[in-house]
Amino acid sequence: MNYGYRELEELLPGYLSGDLPDEDRAMINEWRIESPKNESLFQDSLKAWEAIPLLREMEQFNSFEALKKINTRISNQETTKWWIPIQRIAAILLIPLLIYSGYISIRNTSLKKQQEKHVVMQTISSRQGMVTQFDLADGTKVWLNSGSSLQFPTRFTGELREVKLSGEAFFKVTKNEEQPFLVNAKDLHIEVLGTSFNVVSYDDEIQAEVVLVEGKVKLSTEAGQVKKEIGTMHPGQRVVYREDAQKAEVEEVAVDKYIAWRDGNLIFRDDKMEDVVKRLSRWYNVKIVINDPEIKNYSYKASFRNENLTQVLNLLKISAPIDYKIIGNKLLPNGEYTKQEVYLMKKKV
Repeated sequence: MNYGYRELEELLPGYLSGDLPDEDRAMINEWRIESPKNESLFQDSLKAWEAIPLLREMEQFNSFEALKKINTRISNQETTKWWIPIQRIAAILLIPLLIYSGYISIRNTSLKKQQEKHVVMQTISSRQGMVTQFDLADGTKVWLNSGSSLQFPTRFTGELREVKLSGEAFFKVTKNEEQPFLVNAKDLHIEVLGTSFNVVSYDDEIQAEVVLVEGKVKLSTEAGQVKKEIGTMHPGQRVVYREDAQKAEVEEVAVDKYIAWRDGNLIFRDDKMEDVVKRLSRWYNVKIVINDPEIKNYSYKASFRNENLTQVLNLLKISAPIDYKIIGNKLLPNGEYTKQEVYLMKKKV
């Protein structure tokens, strides 16, 4: 039979891949034995086909590099008399792969843009009197203290791994130098690569604090549109930032006292009674009021674990010249209950 080469060359990719129907394969076989020239053209096509595995050397297909490699392979052959038909064959074999490569590239870019555009934000809150531990998408471990919440994306995209904290949390950040981790705690911003640190920033307080356990963090503030660098912290340091004065103070501390709450412990070491009351109020979800201003300056040293509120108050009463009065919960018209109230006063002599 007399078949035109242009007609048959369109069938060659299917023949060489083994996907061509038997009827068409028979047509190619008849054409091959009709003349030495036809067989030579077939062998040229086979050489081009065998060069295609070079395309799969990379996980992501680079069509321009692949075409260059095939052309280089062809130009290194001993003869060039089949150059033009081979270029045509290579084009036929490559076009579907080029189209597919372009489709994959466009599709991946489109999906990436859609994913970045539709990042889902999630908020986890820790109930009063409880510590909540969980992992973020990058493997960073988070401990949330009583009455605290953390807002974060279900996936980290972009240049930063950014979260928003209200309350107190301990972070053990997975290291990633190409995507720093950023904690936003109201006006205070804590940027890290991979480290462990504790942050306190409650919405109803005018100060925030950071205690660094290991690694290094960079602190900055932002009031309105004005951003100000505070500096870099080193392990064992505690920074207290006051929003009203826009001022930060640094001190060296024993960090175990500030992170003991993760394991259900409360540690006080010569803490002022005013600070003790704040921590106890959050821990036990009560409202503690200091009636006598003099009590605020009392220093207190103690460790608590699993004690209830009454036990803690009795220990306070023994170790300091104070007394207390508890007012129980009250039922509100909406069906909710008020917080239990505790009043501290100087012990009567």
